[in-house]
Amino acid sequence: MRALFFATLTCVGLAAAALSPALAAPQMMGLVANNSAVPVQCQRGECFAELTAFCLQPLRSSPIRGTVYRLHDNTSLVATATTKDGRIINLDPGQDLQIRAERSHVAVRIGMSAREMFRRGLREVHIKVARNATLVPVAVAGDRTPLQPDEIAATVDRLRPFGGDYVDREQQWMPVARLANRLINALPPGGQVSQQQRQALWTRAIRPDDLAATPPGTGQRLRAIYDDCRGAVRTARRPSLRRCLESRHDSMVGTLNNQYWHAIKFGS
Repeated sequence: MRALFFATLTCVGLAAAALSPALAAPQMMGLVANNSAVPVQCQRGECFAELTAFCLQPLRSSPIRGTVYRLHDNTSLVATATTKDGRIINLDPGQDLQIRAERSHVAVRIGMSAREMFRRGLREVHIKVARNATLVPVAVAGDRTPLQPDEIAATVDRLRPFGGDYVDREQQWMPVARLANRLINALPPGGQVSQQQRQALWTRAIRPDDLAATPPGTGQRLRAIYDDCRGAVRTARRPSLRRCLESRHDSMVGTLNNQYWHAIKFGS
């Protein structure tokens, strides 16, 4: 229990996260693969999709919201765009997309500005993440403890595959978190939706084939979370369905992250 509590403090980064990113580089993160491409949505001049992540380094702080990251390997993410004249083009993840921490270490935003979408004549952008993708915080001026090449290499080569066993490929809650992430991305980034839209969300975002490809019990667990969140919005316990699903998603991923660090600490 003490070790698990330590892992929770480490990954959430309670005290360390209060530090300015200019003082100490935050942790590297694993970017969880998604089974189908996620579309970006636009809000307040930014067009983005929200993707699942988890912390890889226990001795570095969790990122604050807005911390800029880059892919360690640009081939681990595929971004396709549809132009206004109907052409399908591939984007360069390293040059065309921005990656920023959204909610600590469990969710990131990936996309581009609405102005850039307009300038390039893009109507839609879809993002798909491959297995074992790794995010590295972009170095900033004044960093007292920047990530060193050997630290990055060790995290990518050893910690990332180990994290895949405990987080990405976990078979009870990660399949639920993946589908919850799909529900999240099918809702508007901000504000509430009507009761009719909430009722239609499941049919619109979760296909029968999606559930058929998951381990037994995934659909029941996801449906319980979905129905509970709908009830929470209906009784004003939650401000919106998206916020409730984000909270449940973060709890599932955070729990898996803690199990991963518990295993790391004891060499499991």
